[in-house]
Amino acid sequence: MPDWKRVVEERLAILNLPLGTKEDVIAELASHLEDSAATNPEASDPGNRVLLPIQWARLRRAIERTKRKEETMNGLTKALLLAIAILFATGLVLLFSRRGAVVQLVIWTACAAMLLCAAATEGNRLGRSSRSVWLPALTTFFGASVSLMVCEFLGMRPQMLWMSRDAVGHNALMFYWPWLATLPIFGAIGACLSQRAHGSTRARIAAGLSPALIMLVVMSLVLPFGIAIDGFHFFQLVSFGLMLVNWVALPALALLIGELPFLQHARRQSI
Repeated sequence: MPDWKRVVEERLAILNLPLGTKEDVIAELASHLEDSAATNPEASDPGNRVLLPIQWARLRRAIERTKRKEETMNGLTKALLLAIAILFATGLVLLFSRRGAVVQLVIWTACAAMLLCAAATEGNRLGRSSRSVWLPALTTFFGASVSLMVCEFLGMRPQMLWMSRDAVGHNALMFYWPWLATLPIFGAIGACLSQRAHGSTRARIAAGLSPALIMLVVMSLVLPFGIAIDGFHFFQLVSFGLMLVNWVALPALALLIGELPFLQHARRQSI
């Protein structure tokens, strides 16, 4: 059985595409040839007519023509990205000013939904990393955001295990049980979508943990602004640590529970 990836790399070495796109094309074509060889033993012979130079040249030109047609972003995608940029900037202003918590949630959910729509309209040009990481991650984040919004709408409140007041404000360790109970479902969805796109174990973990990872990034951006505006306080670090537990550590644990079956399957495949 030939090394199909090496064969394809040699035949398509002069393929005129960006490096990332070229690697995706080679990987997908090699996978297709490997599957064909498994069902048709004659295709496993490197001297077979499927590998004739003239056919590879035609294939290369066809791929380049197809990719050139995909280069132009359609109008709907441009409009969605513009709306996302405006909403995202508005959400950051509200976040830094510590106002409109419900409006912020609606904004982040709307941004995630529009990103999914943009990804759907541009689906034929998504690379392997986009299909195995970014799209599943956005789906997971969107589902978790909608779940939190529904919990808020239904009047569900988190359980306050410990609460205190200091110079910075109220600090509390919260257990948002109804929301946390839904997160394993979305963690499983993200890991499953990544698995279906042939994502690696790390890709499945990242896709399933995306809501917690996004919150970690947002909070890391907020902390310097808070210190710049309010000054440095020890209790500010305590508040930040509790927020990490409430919105990063606990959700990450719940999401990871849903991911575990798909991670175990990935390990069995690699053995």
